[in-house]
Amino acid sequence: MLKKRIVTAIFIVVYIGLMIYFGGWFYNLSILVFAFIGMNEIYNAFRKGGYHPVTTIGYLFILIFYYFLKTEQDLGGILTVILATITSLSIPIFDHEISPVDAALTILSFIYPGIISLCLIFLKSNCEIYGNYLIVLTFLTTWASDTFAYFIGSMLGKNKLSPSISPKKTVEGSIGGLIGSTITGFIIGLFYKNYFNIDLALFHYVIIGLLTGIFGQLGDLTASCIKRDCGIKDFGKILPGHGGIMDRFDSVLFTIPVVFTYYFLFLV
Repeated sequence: MLKKRIVTAIFIVVYIGLMIYFGGWFYNLSILVFAFIGMNEIYNAFRKGGYHPVTTIGYLFILIFYYFLKTEQDLGGILTVILATITSLSIPIFDHEISPVDAALTILSFIYPGIISLCLIFLKSNCEIYGNYLIVLTFLTTWASDTFAYFIGSMLGKNKLSPSISPKKTVEGSIGGLIGSTITGFIIGLFYKNYFNIDLALFHYVIIGLLTGIFGQLGDLTASCIKRDCGIKDFGKILPGHGGIMDRFDSVLFTIPVVFTYYFLFLV
């Protein structure tokens, strides 16, 4: 199992590196496929939990949203979300086997992980020279939080963080994750400043590191909460040793929009 996890992790890192390096259609198409796979995993989880999301609605509107995103029509994107919501909520009127909860879960999966995944395209194309650097920073600090939380929790963990949702997670591990992501942010900031001449104060990297640590853990716990409610262990099997796309990227899905928001609030 450990060998599988390591090989898969190397593949993920290399693939993401190639995505960022080549950019363009390869990057955008990869993100869109990622969004589709993530949505499919969430929809399948809800089905196993006894719900009946209308998947066709989610898939159709994520394609429409992607079109407006690529053509830089912001209003079209907003209207897509509104129309997707109206359409989904109207389904139970015509199909009595679909409940309002099913309609709500249809929209939830359209947004999480659908639209949130596409924030990676926003982050790359709308952050001027910082785009690629912020993407790398987001992934590395988020994964640093996961790694530090795991090892420190394994060695020092005594107090359960949220036993009803994720019994193995501890308060000590959580604190370790926050420290790890913050330190990693600082180190990346030094690296960017010395080797890429990125003119950005180091405290921004520290803050972003702390934010990714906080929201990455929230993303992890949120995914665990969904899995527990639906009675499943993993979202999928596409990544050997890791599970599904959502099992590996649940934390990143919460940190991407946070870093994107931070950029527009404090770095523009």
